[in-house]
Amino acid sequence: MPQPTVSDVHISAALTQIATAYFQDEDSYIADKVFPPVPVQHQTDQYFVWSKADLLRDEAQQRSDATESAGTGVNLTTASYAAKVWGLHQDIGTQIRANADASVELDVVSTRMLMQKMMIRRDRFWATTFFTTSVWATDNTGTSAAGGGSPGGTTPVFWDDDANGDPFTDIATAQTTILTNTGYMPNTLVLGWPVYQALRKHPLIIDRIKYTNPAFAGTVTPALLAQAFDVNRVLVSKAMFNSAAEGVTFAGSLIAGKNALLCYTAPAPGLMVPTAGYTFPWAGFTGINTLGIRVSQVPMNWLGLGTIRNECEMSFDMKAVGTDLGVFFSGITQ
Repeated sequence: MPQPTVSDVHISAALTQIATAYFQDEDSYIADKVFPPVPVQHQTDQYFVWSKADLLRDEAQQRSDATESAGTGVNLTTASYAAKVWGLHQDIGTQIRANADASVELDVVSTRMLMQKMMIRRDRFWATTFFTTSVWATDNTGTSAAGGGSPGGTTPVFWDDDANGDPFTDIATAQTTILTNTGYMPNTLVLGWPVYQALRKHPLIIDRIKYTNPAFAGTVTPALLAQAFDVNRVLVSKAMFNSAAEGVTFAGSLIAGKNALLCYTAPAPGLMVPTAGYTFPWAGFTGINTLGIRVSQVPMNWLGLGTIRNECEMSFDMKAVGTDLGVFFSGITQ
């Protein structure tokens, strides 16, 4: 046997140039992109709401000479927001710090982990609150053709049914509904990942782009779908989370599911501006940005001299302020 052996001449150590960690791309999250943000200084406040019914009523009348014109007015009410505070931390003791290899980068990983968990929480909050039924003025539920589904109705055929589904008719009907009820054309289409995948390969989509783009799904991007459906933007939710508790087998789930939302959202917040929803990040609480999120390091010496807590806080509220500006498609793929 050769002397020394392979194991004799090398002592295993951690590599300093690589380490694996699952951090999702920030582009996967959409909660901060759908509704325009309105940074606020107080946890609760009110905003004015002008009556849509009064503003859009036709009341002008012919006026005879030397008589008064018809009178009109508009009702004004208020609504409120209330920013909730979310928090999460990780404590790192001095013994762990002293014994950590250089490639572990405890604080970097800790900060990114906390931020990722906060973004998962925010996207899940948005999805469970607004990317669901009984929120928007119109709900459509995906159905099979054999089960009575019909394009343009409240039970459209699944969009991943290439032979029978008709996403163009469904979206066009939803656009007309929003325009009829508000006077605004929807400008945003939000898609869960399975729905986006179904649209990318749908024959009707491919047929519309085949003369200007190679007819295969790899060229159908969110920007191209936006052009095809006549909206300003298509947002695709790719974020996922582990729904299993610690110590239980990993269970990955897509946050947005098999749903879609067509809506009008204001490009920017403003006075007398309609929008499907607003996000109210409490900038006055976090202080360092307009997103309502901050990460800080807090000495925790009573847990052991030199122990540091990486603390992440997030505060916001989200409101559907114009439910008539949205049409929701529930379970639109199989």
